[in-house]
Amino acid sequence: MSDLAALPVQAYLIACLLAGLIGLWLGRVAWRERDEPGGIEVALYLLCGGGAAVLYALQIAAPGEAAMTVALNLATPLVGALPILWILFALAFTGHDRWRTENRIVALATPAFVWVLLAWSSGTHGLARRSIGPVSEGPFTLLGYELGPAGGTFVLLAYGLCVAGTLLVVDLYERTGNRYRLQAFVVLLGTLFPFLAGVATFVDVGSYAHLSWLPTAFVIHGVFLYGTVFWLGTLDAAVVARDTAVEVMQDPVIVSGSDGRIRDLNPAAEAILPPDAVGSSLSEAFPRLEVGDEHPIAIGDRQFDIQENPITDPRGTDRGHVFLLRDVTARERRQTALERREAELERQNERLEEFAGVVSHDLRNPLAAASAGVELARQRSDDPDGALERAANAHERMDDMIEGLLALATAEETVDDLDRVSLDATVRRVWSRLETEDATLTVEGDATALADRDRLEQLTSNLFRNAIDHAGEDVAVTVAITRDGDAVALAVDDDGPGIPPEERDRVAERGVSLGGGTGLGLAIVGDIVEAHGWTLSVAESDAGGARFVIEGMEAADS
Repeated sequence: MSDLAALPVQAYLIACLLAGLIGLWLGRVAWRERDEPGGIEVALYLLCGGGAAVLYALQIAAPGEAAMTVALNLATPLVGALPILWILFALAFTGHDRWRTENRIVALATPAFVWVLLAWSSGTHGLARRSIGPVSEGPFTLLGYELGPAGGTFVLLAYGLCVAGTLLVVDLYERTGNRYRLQAFVVLLGTLFPFLAGVATFVDVGSYAHLSWLPTAFVIHGVFLYGTVFWLGTLDAAVVARDTAVEVMQDPVIVSGSDGRIRDLNPAAEAILPPDAVGSSLSEAFPRLEVGDEHPIAIGDRQFDIQENPITDPRGTDRGHVFLLRDVTARERRQTALERREAELERQNERLEEFAGVVSHDLRNPLAAASAGVELARQRSDDPDGALERAANAHERMDDMIEGLLALATAEETVDDLDRVSLDATVRRVWSRLETEDATLTVEGDATALADRDRLEQLTSNLFRNAIDHAGEDVAVTVAITRDGDAVALAVDDDGPGIPPEERDRVAERGVSLGGGTGLGLAIVGDIVEAHGWTLSVAESDAGGARFVIEGMEAADS
C-alpha cells in the first residue's frame, strides 16, 4: 500500500481524483448535449478518461494486491476505448464522416476488445501483460507489469490511431482559413497532453518509472475537446471540408475572386457552365448571375434562386463572393399550378356567389308571389281535385330546395373562428324552433365544445328535420352528449324506420334521399362535419331507428 501520508502520494491522488471527477461531471454534461456534432464521442471520451483517472487513484491507494488488480482490470476497457473514440472524433471533425461506417467502427473496436479480454486473462498466458505484481517506488506502491506481444501490439495500434487523428486535424488546420484555425489549434493543443504523458510514462524521465500520467492527461485532452465542440462550435469546421460540404451538393456553387473571375466550381456548377469557365470573367461566363436582379433565373429548362455571400478576410477586406444556385424548378412549377388552381377556384366562387344571389332574390321573390297566389285561391274557392294543395306542396318543396342550396353553397367553407358552444343548450334551442308538437326530445349529458355556432345549429336542425320527415310528427329523438378527455361526441337517435345498412355510407351524399326529400339535408350535415374536421357515422339506434354519431369535436376548457 502506498504511503498516504507522503506529500507526493497525496499530490498525485488529489490530481487523479480531481481530474476524474471533472471528467465524469463534464462527460455527463456533454452527454446531455450530445446532439451537437461530435458530442457523443466527446462525452464518452470524458467519461472513460474520468473513470480511468479515478480507478488509477484507487489502484495507488489500494490496501493490497487483489484490490489493485481489480482497479486495473476495471480501468482496462476504459483505456482501450479512448484511442477509438479519438479517431472517430477526428474523422467527424475533419469532415470525413463517410469513413465512419458501421463496419469500420467494428473493425477499429475489435482489436481493443480482444486486448481487453487478453489483459483480463493475462495470468494464464501473459500475452497482454507479464510479471504483474506490486512495485515500490519511494512512497508509492504500484502494480507493475511488462507488456506481452498482444499488449505491445495494441499500444502501437493506439499510438497509430492517435497519430492518424492528429494528422487529420493538422491537414484541416493547413487547408482552412483563419476563421476555423482556432478550433483546429485547440484540438491539437489538447492532443499534446496524452502524447507527452505517454512519453513520460513509458520513458523513465523521473524518479517514479512505473507511475502513469496518462489518466490525468486523457481528462485534460477531453476538456479541450469539450471546449472545442460546445464552446467554439467545432464541427463548423466541417463546412469547409469540400469533400462533404461542396462536392456532393446537388446545387451549383460558384466561387469568384475579388477581381470578378471564377476561381472554383463544384460538379453541379460545371454541368451548367462552359468547360473553360474557371479563370474566366464571371460577367462573361454568366452575366445574369452577376446582375442578380432576376429571381429566379432560367437556365435551359431549369430555374434557380441565387444566394450571394461575400468572402472577407479577418480584417474585413473583400476577397470575392460565393454564389449558391438553388434549383427551384419544381417549386416554380408547383407555384404556377397553384396560382392557376387558385384563379380557377376564384372564378368558381364568383359563379357560386352569382348563383346564390339569383337563388335568394330572383327565384324566391316569384316563388313567394306564386305561393301567396295559391293560398289566396284556396281561401276563395274549393279545391275538389286537390290541384291547389299539390301546387302549395310543390311551392313548399321548392322553397326547401332553395334553402338547402343556399346552405350547401357555404357548408364546405373552412371554419376559421370557433366559439365555445354548450351542446345541451344548442340542441334544446334548435328543437324549440321546430314545429314539433307531437315529437319528444331527450337530452343525455352535456359538454362545451369548440365549433362554429351557426353551422352547428344548422347541422342539428337538419338532423332533427330528417328524423321528423322519416319517422313522423310523433318521433322520439334522443341526443347523447359524451366526453372522453378532450374529445366530445354527439349522437342523435330516433325511433323511426331506420336506414338500411347498405345505404348508410351514402346517405350524406348530395342528391341521395331515401324518403322522397331533396337529398340536401344530410349532405349539408356531412359538409359541416368535414369543414370542422369531425367525423360522421351512421348506425342503428337502440329503438331500431337511425343513429347519427359525430365524433372528433374538441372540448373547450371550462
